[in-house]
Amino acid sequence: MTSLLKLLPQMLRQVGDTEEARQQAVFVAWAAVAGSQVRKVTSPIRLERKTLIVAVPDSTWRAQLKNISRHVLFSLNSLLGSPVVTAIEFVINPTLIDRAPDLPREVSFIAPEKQALPLRECAGQIANPDLRDTFLRAAGKCLERRAR
Repeated sequence: MTSLLKLLPQMLRQVGDTEEARQQAVFVAWAAVAGSQVRKVTSPIRLERKTLIVAVPDSTWRAQLKNISRHVLFSLNSLLGSPVVTAIEFVINPTLIDRAPDLPREVSFIAPEKQALPLRECAGQIANPDLRDTFLRAAGKCLERRAR
């Protein structure tokens, strides 16, 4: 199966140019680009226009990440397939950082049948079968989270 990360640019084009879609795609790209160690001590907060706001625990982390921000920008936009992010602002706010355990984060994208049927009807317009399947699983997971 095609990696979800490789489908990000195509998914962005398919869902249209919305702020929410861009922000969610950037957050996924951040998780991939940042790597496990940086991911543990940072958390993307929001995408404001084309500036990604990221929470960091202290001034040391902010300084270190500022030093590599050009490389991170290049990697983010390469993964997204277009210049979605033009700047990264690091803000010190340790309370916004997700302090999850060191276990790998594995997410299962299985949509419950009550949500899957209407999504399948709408997703029928997506020609690429891999993209359609990925969209359905991601949309189902999103709906599950909203239902909680």
